[in-house]
Amino acid sequence: MKLTDKARELRNAYQRAYRRKNPDKLRQYNLRYWEKKASEFSIVDQVKDFHLQGFTQREIAEQLNIAVGTVNKYLNKE
Repeated sequence: MKLTDKARELRNAYQRAYRRKNPDKLRQYNLRYWEKKASEFSIVDQVKDFHLQGFTQREIAEQLNIAVGTVNKYLNKE
């Protein structure tokens, strides 16, 4: 569903005003967002490394303290 031109203009104006009024909040949000992304990538890399070493999905999950379904998701992501 696409926004109308008027709705898009209003949303963009609101976002610009918010960024001007709250630079510290925006900075903290970006910091948390990218730190979380970095940690997710490292877990994915660890899962793939363990898999290449011949560990089972259950062993990988126990080693990294995550769910077996999460391991399965990361391995099938490719």
